[in-house]
Amino acid sequence: MIRLAASLVIAARQGNRAALSAIVKNAERPVYNLAMRMLAHPEDAQDATQEILIKIITNLGSIRDVEAAGGWAMRIACRHLIASSKRGRVEAMRLTFDGFADDLARGLDVSTSTEPHDPETELAINEIKIGCTLALLTCLKREARLAYVLGEIFELSDSEAAEALEIAPATYRQRLKRSRDAILAFMNVRCGNVSKTAACRCERRLTAAEKAGRISRGNSTYGLKTDAANSVPRLRSVVHNLEEGRRAAALMRSNPQFTSEIADLVMEIVETNSN
Repeated sequence: MIRLAASLVIAARQGNRAALSAIVKNAERPVYNLAMRMLAHPEDAQDATQEILIKIITNLGSIRDVEAAGGWAMRIACRHLIASSKRGRVEAMRLTFDGFADDLARGLDVSTSTEPHDPETELAINEIKIGCTLALLTCLKREARLAYVLGEIFELSDSEAAEALEIAPATYRQRLKRSRDAILAFMNVRCGNVSKTAACRCERRLTAAEKAGRISRGNSTYGLKTDAANSVPRLRSVVHNLEEGRRAAALMRSNPQFTSEIADLVMEIVETNSN
């Protein structure tokens, strides 16, 4: 998932600033997207990404096999996201599947139309879908959450994910199965994007989400553009046509590739500390 060319690692070790900067930029997006799925909040994900990137570039000298630098960086990222003593804002809510289900039920407005909406409303609906799916992941403990993200969302092989988590493949498979079963059990009953019979629809949560300040019409928490917003009802139709066991993961994978702009800041911090 993180790709670092051996030539860049060697050059960075020799003091080449351009190579070091390229390593930061190459690792930034995959690390940030991993952190977003783990922490469910852009600012918390940026903080974690900054800490991980600094760990990566200040420990380049410890890489034994520069050809496998990407896998080494992934292990650093996973280790940090599991072991960090910091709790993100969404993590601090200590959500459970039962509590999450109750929150969804209280926030439904069944009178809201599921027909096509204006672009601004479509954007808001998409924001709700993204926020809900990210928050749902935090109902899993960190180890199970990370196993689910690596296997179901980023689709790493068993061996790749096990290596990133520094556990045996058999242990990883057990962890992934438990987390997959938990997510499926919840979505198959509660999420209308996955189950045709579930009452919850992203459109039906618009009013509650706006009242709670979780979304602001016309603004995007996740960097989406109004004219590029995906239609959640259209996505729902696609997901419903999949086999039941594949629907939850497909919905999770529909979230965008999130972007951050902290590479330059990371380089400034490293250079300041090295002087």
